[in-house]
Amino acid sequence: MSSQHSGQAPHLSCGECQSRLQDYLDDALARPDSMQVYLHVRECADCAEALARLETLVARLESLPGREAPADFDARVLASVPYESYRAMAALRAPRVPTFLASDSLPAWIRRPVVRMAGAGLAAVAAAAWSTILPEPTLLIAAALGLVPELLVRLQAGGRLVAQALAQGRERT
Repeated sequence: MSSQHSGQAPHLSCGECQSRLQDYLDDALARPDSMQVYLHVRECADCAEALARLETLVARLESLPGREAPADFDARVLASVPYESYRAMAALRAPRVPTFLASDSLPAWIRRPVVRMAGAGLAAVAAAAWSTILPEPTLLIAAALGLVPELLVRLQAGGRLVAQALAQGRERT
């Protein structure tokens, strides 16, 4: 290990440099990090040797002949997956379900009346506002606005049924 480093850029320790060598070879480092590795390797014989060994290993691996996977490779891998363990972890995955589909986000017996009351309130406010501007179609507009929350409640229930059907379909396969 060379303890002399130029003052051009903050230097890396040998451990930091060697932990980044694979990413350096893969060109996966950000430009400043890549430059740090380059400068360190240029000044440190041990890290330069580690880089040369890694380059040799990569070159040897790339020179190996390619092999085709067996025809039943996918089926064998899928057969080895422990689906019981996956299903047992359903409680951990549950928070990833969109809240409007989660049945425990807000019970339906609370959610539906609140949405319907909000719709009725919106319809009443809209009817009062529009009755001063357009007196004739007010009842029709109020009725249409009052139906929007009901449609949303039904759409949400339908979305939940579709999501449950899809989940059951995935469990069967």
